[in-house]
Amino acid sequence: MKRRDFLKFVAAIAAGAVGGYLLTRPRIRKADVVVVGGGLAGSTIVKNLKGLDVVVIERGEYYVVGPAKEDIVLGLAQPGEYATRFEKYIRGEAFAVDPGNRLVYTTAGVFQYRYLVLAPGIRLAYEDVSIEPGAKYVNIYDDSNVLSNIGALRNARGRVVIAHPGLPYRCTSAPYEMAFLIKWLNPQAEISVVSGVKEIPAEFVHQISGLGDKVASLMEERGIGFIGGHEVVEVRANELVLDDGDVVKYDSLVWTPPHRGWPWLVEAGLAREGEFGYIRVDDNMRALGWDDIYAVGDVVWHVVKTGWAAFYEALVASAKILEDMGLEAKPPGFLYSEDAVRLTPQEAVRGAKAWWPIYGDILWRNIYGPSRENAEAKYQWMNAMKKIILEAQSLL
Repeated sequence: MKRRDFLKFVAAIAAGAVGGYLLTRPRIRKADVVVVGGGLAGSTIVKNLKGLDVVVIERGEYYVVGPAKEDIVLGLAQPGEYATRFEKYIRGEAFAVDPGNRLVYTTAGVFQYRYLVLAPGIRLAYEDVSIEPGAKYVNIYDDSNVLSNIGALRNARGRVVIAHPGLPYRCTSAPYEMAFLIKWLNPQAEISVVSGVKEIPAEFVHQISGLGDKVASLMEERGIGFIGGHEVVEVRANELVLDDGDVVKYDSLVWTPPHRGWPWLVEAGLAREGEFGYIRVDDNMRALGWDDIYAVGDVVWHVVKTGWAAFYEALVASAKILEDMGLEAKPPGFLYSEDAVRLTPQEAVRGAKAWWPIYGDILWRNIYGPSRENAEAKYQWMNAMKKIILEAQSLL
């Protein structure tokens, strides 16, 4: 543990609280498995390690199903349909890891693990963009923003701009699905997508499916504009400034800043700054160089960041932990991901693929639709995601 992290921990004890989380006294709690992050990946770990002493530290109060955030801001669903409170997880935020001593330092106390599973998701790097006071936007990747903008885009009119950062960012299809759904709700709206993607990291070029080409064709058919290869550097009231100096005006804005990993993971030597603070893993989802630390979900260094990918990564990791402990394990043998982009609530196009190992070759890929069946399958998955969170908490 680095000196500055130790001092931060001592200061937390002295102050009694950090970031709104109470620390009554320093203590070390031991567990077979400590999971940082109670989202889909972390909760899948809990379900698969039933019977072990598992502790989950979660910084959020609620879980909101990823794709449903679009429905909530569009007034197509109420939060209660796809959100649930974290009741059984320990409320706290990790800020340091001492891998050598198997310790995790959090605002809820210190935890010692036999195995550590890191599933904290991505960090929204608002600090990377200049945001003018008074600028209003919806960020479908930010739970608190979503819950403060329920139905805000139901009647979006005029110029609607949807802007996303460069790779890697979570659920790459979400901004495009937003564009289609807004166009369906308000056909007269002038919709444009601004993409910050300039290039695909070389090692992931083979991972990209043909869904992008299909989506581009469907956007053109529906009159949805596209500006590619330019990051947003400034958000002003009613206009965006791009990295080439161009200004894009809007009446309604859907925007998210760059998606990054966590500085404390870099400080612990588990992630690299050159890979934006994400964790590179081995074939068993273990952080490179460590046989007792796993990473699953969006925190993994990879361009594929979907709920399906997080779920399968957690299956691989939990199977290896069980095997390590001499218990029965059934690894999936492959990783899987899919993106279903709804054009309307009743119709979607879907891209799916399987690959192995994590940085290995594609085993198969395909594109399906558009069809009603693809849309129905997406709603089934959205309900399943919430169910996994609830079932995992019932085991603790």
